[in-house]
Amino acid sequence: MKEEIPAPLRCLIVDDERAAHKTIQFHIEKVSWVVHAGSCMNAISALEQISAIKPDIIFLDVDMPHLSGMDLLKIAGDIGPSVIMTTAHEEFALQGYEHNVCDFLLKPISFERFLKAVNKLRLLHERQPNKPDDCCGAVSSDRKPDQADPDAVPWDADSLRFGTQTMWITVDKNIVPVSYRHIYLLKAYGNYVQVCVKDKIHLIRSTLTILISNLPPKFIQTHRSYIVNSELVGQITGNEIIMAEAEYKARISKQLRADVLRKLHS
Repeated sequence: MKEEIPAPLRCLIVDDERAAHKTIQFHIEKVSWVVHAGSCMNAISALEQISAIKPDIIFLDVDMPHLSGMDLLKIAGDIGPSVIMTTAHEEFALQGYEHNVCDFLLKPISFERFLKAVNKLRLLHERQPNKPDDCCGAVSSDRKPDQADPDAVPWDADSLRFGTQTMWITVDKNIVPVSYRHIYLLKAYGNYVQVCVKDKIHLIRSTLTILISNLPPKFIQTHRSYIVNSELVGQITGNEIIMAEAEYKARISKQLRADVLRKLHS
């Protein structure tokens, strides 16, 4: 019996830069099991196209005028698992995670990263052909700390636990305790978070959103990429926090500055 060849995955490109469309189309043409199904220069047109062609893969730019890629994710409903976000700004990866996007590509997009991203979606379609909208997992970033492959590191929520004085984290497949009083700051790092203690940085698979929701009140989010231990703050210089007795620094965003200063002074 002749084996049925699956239909190619249909791709929709949503980006306000024509150069980005050309790059992605160029990559699509190299892969036999994906096909270019449509292009939109803005998120408003994309809403109509998503309903009309029901693409298997949506290459969605984050930063677009009038309606951003993040805004589109909020409006369009449960499309996150079919979305591969594209942008020149890596800090948007964590926001994409909240919408359960499948992958995250930094511009300029290399063919190797493009292929890795679309292959992830292809494997998901093969495993669940009748459920294309099922969860795709955590976003992955082009930056792989310590040469680790994010796809090879399972994110198990049970491996991150919060006690009254200690946080239990996974380090090299071992679950180890880290005392809150020893943590200077936490920094978003692509798919990961750096847990900065004195003379050591642990790398964990999590998000600042999860951490700030579970850490004690003495931990303050100062920026979308930083959480600091208020008891270990040394000084504030402009929009930068310098931690005491350690060479760690954190940024303060304009939006959070007033709230950060209030919490530090309370």
